[in-house]
Amino acid sequence: MGLKEDVIRWLKEEDIDVEEVQVPSNVPIEWALNATVKAPLRVMIGVQKPKTKTERLVLSMIVKVADQHRAVMDSMPERDRLRSMTELLTRLINICPDCVVIFQPQLESPDTIVVSRVLYEDQINPSSIGGTVRTLVNEYAVIVGYFNAEVGGARGGASTTIHM
Repeated sequence: MGLKEDVIRWLKEEDIDVEEVQVPSNVPIEWALNATVKAPLRVMIGVQKPKTKTERLVLSMIVKVADQHRAVMDSMPERDRLRSMTELLTRLINICPDCVVIFQPQLESPDTIVVSRVLYEDQINPSSIGGTVRTLVNEYAVIVGYFNAEVGGARGGASTTIHM
C-alpha cells in the first residue's frame, strides 16, 4: 500500500470524508486529496504530495472572507485594518507556529486566508495528520469567530466561510 492509500485510510479512520483530486500534469503535485471534516465544523482541507519534495505532505485550507466583512473592513481606516488583521495573524500563529498563514491579496484587505502546514517524513503518520487536521479546524474557527466578533457586518447575511 502506498502513502496516498495510507493517508486516505488514516483520514477515514478519523471519520473524515476523502475524495481524490485530478491533478493536471503540468502542476508540481504528485497527488492531491480533499478531506472534509464534518464535525464540530464543516471544513475542507487539501492534502497534497509535492513531486519534487518526496518526503513531504502539505495540508491546507482556504477561507473566503465574506463580502459583508470586506465591506466593513474597507470602510475602516487603513491603519485600523492593518492592526485588526495583524491581530488575527498573531492569533493564528500562536495556535500553530509551524503553519504558513497567507492573507491574499494583502494583509490589510484579504479576500482569502490560506493556512498550510508541511509535514515532513518523520511526521507523516496517523497521529500527526489527525493533529494537523484538528489544528486547521481550530484555525478555521478562530478566523470565522474573529470576523464575526471583531469585524462584524455579516449579521443575517453571508458569513466568512471555508472556500470549496
